[in-house]
Amino acid sequence: MGRDCPWFLLGVFLMLNALGMLFRARIAWAVSVFLLIITLAFTVHFYPLLRTRTLFCALTLLGILLLGKDFNRSSATAGGIFAVISFSILLFYASYGSLYFGSGFSPEIDSLVTAFYFSIVTMTTVGYGDIIPKTEPARLFTVSMIIAGITVFATSLTTVFGPVIRSGIGKLVKGREQAMNRADHFIVCGTSILAMGTISQLIQRGLDLTVVTVRPEDEFPQIEQKAGQKLDLISGDSTDNTVLDSAGLMSCRALLALTDDDAANAFIVLTAREMNPEIRTVLVVNDAKNMNKIKQVKADVILSPQLFGSEILACVLSGETLDHEKLTSMLLTSGHGLFD
Repeated sequence: MGRDCPWFLLGVFLMLNALGMLFRARIAWAVSVFLLIITLAFTVHFYPLLRTRTLFCALTLLGILLLGKDFNRSSATAGGIFAVISFSILLFYASYGSLYFGSGFSPEIDSLVTAFYFSIVTMTTVGYGDIIPKTEPARLFTVSMIIAGITVFATSLTTVFGPVIRSGIGKLVKGREQAMNRADHFIVCGTSILAMGTISQLIQRGLDLTVVTVRPEDEFPQIEQKAGQKLDLISGDSTDNTVLDSAGLMSCRALLALTDDDAANAFIVLTAREMNPEIRTVLVVNDAKNMNKIKQVKADVILSPQLFGSEILACVLSGETLDHEKLTSMLLTSGHGLFD
């Protein structure tokens, strides 16, 4: 058991890290790649006859690398949690491994404190040179620790402390910004093309609004550039009660669910109605086939650019007269006219 313990720990760490990959966390993907590389290298070197396991490990590593673009969740909360978990796992791995291969170092690592010290010095790539690996297994293990320091240690610290540092520098340069008084305003959920157009029109009319988007805070400057003005932005899930409450749902004039996902728009309206039954809601339907289902949500205003455009085109081609009253009846409705 003692000989196989490091590899057993690698397997346990991979299984624990798989929990982070279920949430498509980027940090979890990076740690999994690192652990698989270590597992593959150790298996090839110490167990060359286990060809089936070597092939399985190599194929798994290749699959994760090919699917790397799908692991794009990098929120501060999720990233911070998995960064702390990853760093703790690797620190335990490094400390235990240093103690396990202790006889291969000069001087010998014979205590947990010395192993912890060597792990930190190696993972941070400081390398004082007071402890040197002499045997081949010890050198290979040290290489794995150095790679961990470059890929995971630095990434974890950046994920945890990066947003704090950037926020501090931003406040130092820009000063403390006055928070918007979120009352008697509009809440726009989403940054779709329709949402951005609506935001621009509301701004031109001097109306206050708060935008809720799933996009991370790093992309806020891009959103504000499209709007051409500083916006009151909140990063979060619009179906989350806490997020809507922070956006001022209880004191807003109306909520506009304008994302590109019809199901998400429906859930946003249902969540808002559950929190504030008196809230006025606007819901956009992107795919006409979802209209009958969306009507059951009973939003105050239901917009379907697809159906509205096709109706207008049919009227123009057939020579029908389009007056203001008919256009309004077609566009703004609660289950009548355009949707019957």
